[in-house]
Amino acid sequence: MNKYLKQLLDALAAKNLELQGHITKSLDANETPDEETEASIQTVEKEIEAIEKNIERVKKQIAAIDLAAKNATPVAGGSEAEAANSAKGDPNPAQDTPAVTIVPLAKGIGFAQFARAKICSQLAAKQGHYVSAIDMAKQMGFSDEVNDLVQKATVGTTTDVNFAAALVHENRLVGEFVNMLQAATIFDKLTGMRPVPFDTVIPSKTKRGKARWVGEGAKKPLTNPEFGDIKIDHHKLAAITVFTEELMRRSDPSVDALVRDDLIEAGQILIDETFIGAQAGTDVIPVGMLHGVTAIKATGSDAEAYDKDLQDLTDKFLEANLSLDGSFYLMSETRASRMGNLRDPLGRYLYPEMRSQAKQLNGLPVITSQTVGDKIILIKTTELLLAKEGGVDVSYSDQATLENEDGTMIYLWQENKIAVRVENFITWAKRRPIAAQWIDYSTP
Repeated sequence: MNKYLKQLLDALAAKNLELQGHITKSLDANETPDEETEASIQTVEKEIEAIEKNIERVKKQIAAIDLAAKNATPVAGGSEAEAANSAKGDPNPAQDTPAVTIVPLAKGIGFAQFARAKICSQLAAKQGHYVSAIDMAKQMGFSDEVNDLVQKATVGTTTDVNFAAALVHENRLVGEFVNMLQAATIFDKLTGMRPVPFDTVIPSKTKRGKARWVGEGAKKPLTNPEFGDIKIDHHKLAAITVFTEELMRRSDPSVDALVRDDLIEAGQILIDETFIGAQAGTDVIPVGMLHGVTAIKATGSDAEAYDKDLQDLTDKFLEANLSLDGSFYLMSETRASRMGNLRDPLGRYLYPEMRSQAKQLNGLPVITSQTVGDKIILIKTTELLLAKEGGVDVSYSDQATLENEDGTMIYLWQENKIAVRVENFITWAKRRPIAAQWIDYSTP
């Protein structure tokens, strides 16, 4: 019945558009409808009235069916006992009937299925078999929500009673993927960054003014702070992951999780490596947090050395009159684990807070990621400016030739592979170079 209701609603929308066309035709000519137009208007109005009556009838039937489904007593006759129980009105005569449970998609899976449906549709077209993306999604057994998201890429009009549903699904499915990407990065685990728009110039205080005590009749010192400008560019992050065509065509649910995780990992590594890098900012890439910052050479990896080097690290902030409030330590999971296992001669842990889930060091939160490598970084997020968009663009190709960082080549068409590129817009900048400091453990 729901199918018939949708057909009636679609027909009603079409007739309303037809009626609107007849009326606006006369209005545009600044005249009342002529006899022919008036007759057409009356005909369409009668058709609309008939459709509206049928809509009400179908709605009543749907309501009656729903009510019957709620109040009806199931009947079973697979055995004499079931038949007897049904006759007595037993609401659950078939005790052994398994319950059907609908399991929602894991986060990010819907977005991965959306990408796969579009890719497989293109692969089929290249072989001479036209299968639309929405039909491909249905063939692969994807959910209605994913199908709506795929269909959103085709035609959507306000005359469709469900035209906004796909937009809602897009926001949720894409949002889930973006949230998972953010949850995987160091960058998005940090809090306190100052949000700013793209393509703007932000005035920045590079040196704070300082008042002084003066004697009677003495010259007053100049206390003006120093200012500079920081340009917030429009940077685009792109990560490319390569899959085989055979893998993309498989209906195995584990493939969706593999596609999702690979896309997230590619974006996560690029964001983190760029964020904690030492590169200068350009029109192509944001500035690394360690750019222009001289490292503190580690003196060792025992408790005494850690205490000394960490004190030198925090002194860098304090000497610049920068408080530690809102600061974070960044380090690898390996280093955090080793620090958490250090004990004194009595067997007591020297850094007990490094052993908990919410790690802390010297009263400051610790964020761990293997991307940090052989460093301990101290970063103050209130000295960082952040601009980003929430969406994700997905593109794919089976024709390109790709070059790995090690110089090896991947020939997609020749090797029956397909590359998926995920892009989003994000950038950041430091208000002052002192926003981050670090200890270098690369040399023993």
